[in-house]
Amino acid sequence: MTELSMQQLMAKSQMLAIWNNPIVWKNFKSRMRMQALFQCLLVFVISAFMTLTIYSGLDRLDGDSVQAARAGIIPLGIVQWVILMLGATGRITSGIIHERVTGTLDYTRLTPMSPMTKVLGYLFGLPVREYVAFAITMPFMVFLLIRGQIPLSVIVPVYLVFFSSALLYHLIGTVFGLVLKEWRMSVVFTMGVVILINWVLPLFSYLGFPFLQYLTIRPVVIEKVFPYLAEDSSWRSGIPGGLLSTQVDFFNWQISTTFFSLLLQSCLIFTLGLMVYRKWENSFSHSLSKIYGLFFFIGLQLFCIGTLWPNLVRNERSIYELGLLPDGAPVDEFYIVIPLIYAFFSLASVFWLLYVITPTRDEYRSGLLQARKLKQMKATKSQPLGDYAGSLSSAAALAGCTFIFLLFIQATMINSELLTDIPVTSINYFKLSLTAVLIIFYFYVSLEFLEMSKFALLILCVWIVPILLAVFVVVAFDIEEVSLYIASISP
Repeated sequence: MTELSMQQLMAKSQMLAIWNNPIVWKNFKSRMRMQALFQCLLVFVISAFMTLTIYSGLDRLDGDSVQAARAGIIPLGIVQWVILMLGATGRITSGIIHERVTGTLDYTRLTPMSPMTKVLGYLFGLPVREYVAFAITMPFMVFLLIRGQIPLSVIVPVYLVFFSSALLYHLIGTVFGLVLKEWRMSVVFTMGVVILINWVLPLFSYLGFPFLQYLTIRPVVIEKVFPYLAEDSSWRSGIPGGLLSTQVDFFNWQISTTFFSLLLQSCLIFTLGLMVYRKWENSFSHSLSKIYGLFFFIGLQLFCIGTLWPNLVRNERSIYELGLLPDGAPVDEFYIVIPLIYAFFSLASVFWLLYVITPTRDEYRSGLLQARKLKQMKATKSQPLGDYAGSLSSAAALAGCTFIFLLFIQATMINSELLTDIPVTSINYFKLSLTAVLIIFYFYVSLEFLEMSKFALLILCVWIVPILLAVFVVVAFDIEEVSLYIASISP
């Protein structure tokens, strides 16, 4: 290894050295003053009271110290989740927006530190008080794990996914901090997104979409921790037996839940980290490039279809065993809703990517002027997929991928005799895919050629209001046919 490569390796290692990061130390000195003492003492008192009360109370009643210790693991884990997932993520968002408002962020951009150093500094520096509070809870958790005789083969995977999820949510908070403007509402919005990911999106598992629950720590906790809880534990009730599986059915393979969760979250962490890095490198650049956005969409669809695959070829008996439908419910209704939910998920992903990669009107005009100037100077050709270039080709590529994936989902279900009313040769086979393509182009054209205020007004009046009005007509007047015509105004 040459001397130059050694110097480059040492420079990269210094960028990743969080303990030497000046932004981390700046936030540590500002947030760990006397006012932090109350929060740390509060966390200590709550953790001590919860641990000793649950452990001592159950031990006295049941006489089983092992099960008493295990009963306190989940409640204390929820406290750790609130501190690191909610508190730290909200603090990152509000801290970045506060530094944007005060101008500190602009001064940080002018420093000679690398973009990676700045990303890691804000990512681990702003929530330093929350990390200290989390560390205060760890002795009590270690006590419960030791007394509960929980092996390292359970502890290590759970906390790996726990910190992976925390890093994912922290990056979401960082992105929101760089995009949103109002810091008070941004904290509420960021925490709302974290709660949505953890408590709302996993409910789609009951509709056959387990993909979204692996963005949380829930599957790994169910797989690793729940077998050590008592049979009559309230934490185990309400979860169907099929969802207590120790492996992930991905296409025709069975993968470890821990490995799949880490793999999926790592891909999203890399994408969000790239968005933050690009913003630190150049505040005027888009968060993602058009090419990366397309490949990210394809990868996201493969993850979704892979976990959805067993439900595309599963028999009725397995559907009932999983608890996806109550006993005796018509299974046809379950299969009809799968393509619709998948189409909604695909459209939401495309809308977000188009919003990220599509230039504003001013940016688009600047790109045209730059391309004309380069052409006159006979200099380097302008990039057709640059940040300020039009997104027509990207929108067409995303629409084409959505069209193919939707047809694939329907064809798989038809071949499995799950959608018997839709033959492949029928025009109904293409209706959903064609509708999705039209909606994507409608969204793209509106986004690229309208200003943001006019675009938001269009979304509200044309996309949302007709649906709400149709619902009102059905509920108030019980006129279904008229409500369908009203709802059809919305794309």
